[in-house]
Amino acid sequence: MNPSDILTKERIIINITGEGRDDILKKMVHVAGTSEKVVNEADILKRVIDREKIRSTGIGGGIGIPHAQTSGITDIVGCLAISQQGIEFNAIDMKPVHIIFLIAAKERFDNRYLGLLSRVARLFIDESFKQKVITSTSPEEIMNLIMENEKR
Repeated sequence: MNPSDILTKERIIINITGEGRDDILKKMVHVAGTSEKVVNEADILKRVIDREKIRSTGIGGGIGIPHAQTSGITDIVGCLAISQQGIEFNAIDMKPVHIIFLIAAKERFDNRYLGLLSRVARLFIDESFKQKVITSTSPEEIMNLIMENEKR
């Protein structure tokens, strides 16, 4: 499973702004909620925020991968948000996060969930790719970049 399998251009937010991490996550869950696979946005948001309380999903390098398994969804959905200015995310390197890739999966989802988390992290490790995504001007451009990168 690749990031492009769970993401659509409609669920990519360019230049997201908000009052801190939880506000950003709320906006992202709302956008993810446009998928027919989402049945309970409130449960997804609660699970994602509860997961952040355990340990930040800010993996460093300006990347955050908030994720949760929940009964509020029937399969697996992604939402990507870009912040030029950066968001305080309590990341492990204590630096702001510029790319946030939300993953919500149904409870007890198979091992593709863990593989997907790993693929998303690897995707954005490449500094030049990450900068292209951050400076992109449209969701279509970002989707094309992701799909092109997945072919490598």
